[in-house]
Amino acid sequence: MLQMLNINKFQINYKNLIFVIILIFIIDVQKIEAHKPFFPPESNSKEQALYINQPNISQVFYFILSEEKKEFWFELSLVKGHNLILDLGAPKFDDYQSKYPNLYLYYQDENDFTEILSYTSDNKWGLSEFHEPFTNTYSWVYVKDRFLIENEGTYFVRVTSEYVADYKLWFATGIIEDFGISDLANFAGTRNKVRDFHSDTKDSDDIKTSLTDPPTSLENTNNFIGIIKINKSVIYVLILIIFIIVLFLYINRKLKQRLR
Repeated sequence: MLQMLNINKFQINYKNLIFVIILIFIIDVQKIEAHKPFFPPESNSKEQALYINQPNISQVFYFILSEEKKEFWFELSLVKGHNLILDLGAPKFDDYQSKYPNLYLYYQDENDFTEILSYTSDNKWGLSEFHEPFTNTYSWVYVKDRFLIENEGTYFVRVTSEYVADYKLWFATGIIEDFGISDLANFAGTRNKVRDFHSDTKDSDDIKTSLTDPPTSLENTNNFIGIIKINKSVIYVLILIIFIIVLFLYINRKLKQRLR
């Protein structure tokens, strides 16, 4: 009787574990609607521009402009027909409401470096408010635009400011929400960092520390994306190993029952 109870208990645990494994895969397939957050290193010149790999993926980059470093540059390789998302905002501080950063979009070909779009204090998009539910943070949104790419090639986004004090800003782009359970594990560790960024009491020097340090070159960015994929693959492998072990134990138990 006791042996039968142990077998039943094992079967119950087995079924529960299989259910959890299936649930994990379901959760991972269901993408969470949120930008992937990054705190990149300083990119205050065209030569140091932060290369955004996979510009279709929804991403947000938090950075700080200062009196000494008044620019931040992004580089993107875009194909014709790409709908480039240009979202620029800042934490919802009272003194930021009257400030306005500048955003420029450039196109570079073999011969020219051309400004094709700009939003400045003289050419404002407008000011709106935004609440981000995952971090429960509030922002001013200075620019929220979409630009259809007509020529394939290299594009640069440049953000500047004449504000003399440290100016916390974020730039978001991409439309595909690719935020699975492996990203959720990382996001849990970055939530406080994002909230600190939106706090006016946090030391700016502490906030400048990178969350995941997206690199500034194409080669390093590919490595960075590869690391993300490897980490996600490791999770799948571990789940598969657990499943195989449990299945082996279950089959072994069944065989022992038949031999008795």
